[in-house]
Amino acid sequence: MRRKNSKYRAKRDAGKVITGMVLGSVFGATVALLMAPASGEETRRKITGEAAGVKEKMKTAAGNIESRARELVEDVNDRVSNVKGSMAQGRTTTYSEG
Repeated sequence: MRRKNSKYRAKRDAGKVITGMVLGSVFGATVALLMAPASGEETRRKITGEAAGVKEKMKTAAGNIESRARELVEDVNDRVSNVKGSMAQGRTTTYSEG
């Protein structure tokens, strides 16, 4: 059981690191654009372009998260089915022995 908890914790921690990196990158890019010596119009154009890029990255990330969630649901359903099958098999064995 500890292995499963440890594995889950590692995945959760990796997700936190990736989220932090993405948010840090977005924040850093925004600050860099705002601090760069450029005209207001040029800066707004850059921000708009960056926002579109971030929007696409977020769509990709959301798709990845959705895909992973579906995999996890499928895995849980498989495990529940296995447990139910084992329990049913145990009952059959117990009743036939009695």
